[in-house]
Amino acid sequence: MSEKAGPTSIELWKRFETALLEHANAEDWDKVVKVNALMVQALKKAGKPATKSQLVARKALATTHANILQNLHQKKDKLQQDIHQFKGQQDGLAAYQLTRLSGEINDI
Repeated sequence: MSEKAGPTSIELWKRFETALLEHANAEDWDKVVKVNALMVQALKKAGKPATKSQLVARKALATTHANILQNLHQKKDKLQQDIHQFKGQQDGLAAYQLTRLSGEINDI
C-alpha cells in the first residue's frame, strides 16, 4: 500500500532532505534557511507520523538536518579562527608596509 499524497507523505520528507543537502553542498545558506523554515512548518502541520515509513523518512530527514547543522558549525568555527588569525597579523602587515614604504622613500 502506498503512502497518501499530501503534506505528510514520505515523498515530501525526502524532498526536504534533498533540498537541504543540495543547498548546503552549494553553501547557499539563505536557501537552507528557507527550506528549514518550510520543513518546520510542514512538520508542525503533519503532527506525529502515522506510519512506520513516515517515521523512517522523518528520522532520515532529522539525521541529514543534524549533519548539515554540524557542518555549518564547523564552517563557522573555521571562519572565526581565520578572522582571529587575520586580526593577529594586522600589526605585522602594517609594520611591513611601513618599512617597505620608508625604504622606497629612501631610494628616491
